[in-house]
This record gives sequence, structure tokens and C-alpha cells, in this order.
Amino acid sequence: MGFADLMPGVSGGTIALILGVYKKLIESIDAISVKNFKTLTLDLFWKKINGNFLVSLFTGILSAVFTLSFLIDYLIHTYPIALWSFFLGLLVNSIFILKRLVNNWSYLNIGLLVLGAVISFFLTQITPKGTDIGLIYIFFCGFFGIIAMILPGISGAYILLILGAYQTIINLIKMALKSLSSFNLDLLIPIYTKLFIFGFGVLVGLRIFSSILKWLFDNENDKTMSILIGLMIGAIHKIWPWQVIFEVSIGGQNKLLFRPISPLNYPEDAQLLLATILFLIGAGLVWILDSQRGKKI
Repeated sequence: MGFADLMPGVSGGTIALILGVYKKLIESIDAISVKNFKTLTLDLFWKKINGNFLVSLFTGILSAVFTLSFLIDYLIHTYPIALWSFFLGLLVNSIFILKRLVNNWSYLNIGLLVLGAVISFFLTQITPKGTDIGLIYIFFCGFFGIIAMILPGISGAYILLILGAYQTIINLIKMALKSLSSFNLDLLIPIYTKLFIFGFGVLVGLRIFSSILKWLFDNENDKTMSILIGLMIGAIHKIWPWQVIFEVSIGGQNKLLFRPISPLNYPEDAQLLLATILFLIGAGLVWILDSQRGKKI
């Protein structure tokens, strides 16, 4: 999930759905409340929130974020087709598997699926912008970024990109790791202050939105899953490995957009064999993970 959350175009929520831990994650976070903490013993509170599960999950996510930031930056710029092909395999196969979680494909649920796909498509068409990053803005970036990160199909990293905060956050993580060797307080304090504010925004957004999602799953499971699968479908074009840049004029301003094309029309080396292998590895990984879904986590 941490690896996916670093990728502009891939959602950690998609990976959570593939792994079969999505609902458990939402329910566990929703159980974290002042009421439960006050009324339950520490042992019962830990069990109520699935403490071991949450610690393991978020340790893995944070470990990936802090250790793979450099790798992600390298792979995106050096092996983009191979990387996106792998995630495309993950996404496409997971859509076919997850549709089984909808018990009744009524016309309404199909309509909600289409609505989710349309919303996801247009969200990923928004052009990223640059902006000065202050502490309040960093907080809201964390708040809205995590909402997208746990929604399948909507990339939290891409939302940060749209908000103009993606490169800032990635740079802060890199600087935090580099600054540990020098232990310069004048450098450490502002870096970790910004990361703390961003993390606080993440926690607040995660807690509030998890309650909404839990209610939706408890009361409208089929409708909720239909929208989530639609969000994933709408994101396919964003992670299509073969894209070309084109320029459009919107409101008197020229903007650069990406358009997916056939690998046969790709102006550079399409790397079809490598892309096919990585796509199949991604799709096969989903199948393996799905076969483990029934086991206790």
C-alpha cells in the first residue's frame, strides 16, 4: 500500500481491496474513539481497534514511504512503461475479482459504477498546479490526500500533485532521511515540523472518512462497492503505460495533458515484451493474493 501511495495514478485503497483488508482497515480505524478509550480497558480497546493489525499495516506503509521514495522517483523516470504495466495488471485483474463482492448488479448499481468511473476519469484529468506550501496548506493536503489514498481508483499521490504538494512532500521525506546523518537541528526542526503537520492532516482525514465509509459498507454495501469499482475503472487510462503529451488551450491558457495511445503507435520503443511480462506478473499477483483472502489476517 505504501508503494502504491507513492505512485501518482495508483491508489493504496485499490491495493487494500486486492489484499482483502479494506473493510477491516476501515472498521479498525473507525473503532478508534474517545468513547471506546474511556469505557474499555486498555487490553479490550486494543482488541476493539485490531491494534496488532493496524500497527503492522501502518508500519509497512511508513516503511515503504520512507525507504522507497528514491526508488519510485528512479523507476518512474527510468522504467515508466514497465512500472505502469505492472500496476495496470494489478488494477485490471482486481476489477474482475472485486466485482464478485457486489451481490446484486441492479440497474442502480450499474449506474453508480458508471458514475464512479466518470468521477474518477475527470478527477485524473485535472491539471497539476504549483503553489507555495505553508503549514495550513500542508495540513489540508494531508487531509484530502489520505481520503483519496484510501479510495480505490483515486490516487492520493495524484491529488497531492494536483494540489502542488507532491514534490514538496517527496523532497521533505528525502531531506528528512539525509538530515539524520548530520543531525543539524536548524535543518531537522522545520523539516519534521512540516512532516508532522502533514501527518496530522492525514490522521484527521483518515479518522473522519473511515466513519463515513464504515456506515456506507454497513448500510449500502452493494452501492458502495459499485462506486468503488467504478472509481478503479475510471483510473485505468491514467496508468496506461503508453501516453503522449498534447497541448490544449483552456480559458486562454495552454495546458499540457496526457493521452493514452496504442503501443503500436507509440513514437518510442514500446517495450511490448517487457510490458506484457510485467502486466502478467501484476495480474498473477492479484490472483495469488485473492487465493489468500479467506485466510485469517
